[in-house]
Amino acid sequence: MDTRIELPLENTGDGGTDAWSEGREASERAAGPPVVVALSGPLSVTNAHPLVERLTGLLREHGAVVADVSGVELAHSGAVHAFTEAASRAGEWPDVRLAVAAPDLTTAALLVSSRVAERIPVHPDVDTALSHLDERPELVRGWWRFGVDPRAPGDARVQVRRVCGHWAVDEDTREAAEIVVTELVTNAVEHAVSASVVEVERRAHLLRLTVRDFDLAPLPEAHLPAPTSPRGRGLAMVAAVATTWGVDTHRDGKTVWAEMTTV
Repeated sequence: MDTRIELPLENTGDGGTDAWSEGREASERAAGPPVVVALSGPLSVTNAHPLVERLTGLLREHGAVVADVSGVELAHSGAVHAFTEAASRAGEWPDVRLAVAAPDLTTAALLVSSRVAERIPVHPDVDTALSHLDERPELVRGWWRFGVDPRAPGDARVQVRRVCGHWAVDEDTREAAEIVVTELVTNAVEHAVSASVVEVERRAHLLRLTVRDFDLAPLPEAHLPAPTSPRGRGLAMVAAVATTWGVDTHRDGKTVWAEMTTV
């Protein structure tokens, strides 16, 4: 039997803890049934952040949560992104699984049109949501921060390999993704001398990987160096194994992205 928690949204900020710093890691999470969180009251911009913290903590502790929004009044349409924010903070699927039970057709339609339903499956009732919790959502995502550390490329490669295994990414695409993240994080460490944020996401037949750094210098061109050169092949390797790739510039750095097809 699942555990049911009643959570009036007016009280989500009362006595709450910071879900970034509390909650057990996935490896320490107690195995048990999913938690059903029955939300009630108005969901607004004001209480969206406390809701994110509460859901993040529950996901980290229990691993699987169904948010029952049948008693929710949407005071602001943008507040529905609290569900995707909580999932992002808590970890990656399938270590954490979140679904929404939304009997109201208007609420369900908003969750779809706002693209929340891509990451957080939306079902018409709690029983249906519980029965589909183990199914991979349309979009799964993981992200990590790395410092200016020679170990960062290897650490990033391990994380990408891990989630690709969880997400049933085919071996060729997984190997390509490992090459891409190794080269791009190496660029961040050695050339940009910058911390980096790595994000990887999988859709039906697409794996997208991005590496964000905080250096304003442009990327070197993607060309192969002389055969005797021990370095300088990074972006050429990315271009060789990715279906497409590019760079987006920001006021405080840049994001290099690469996409690969998967089955």
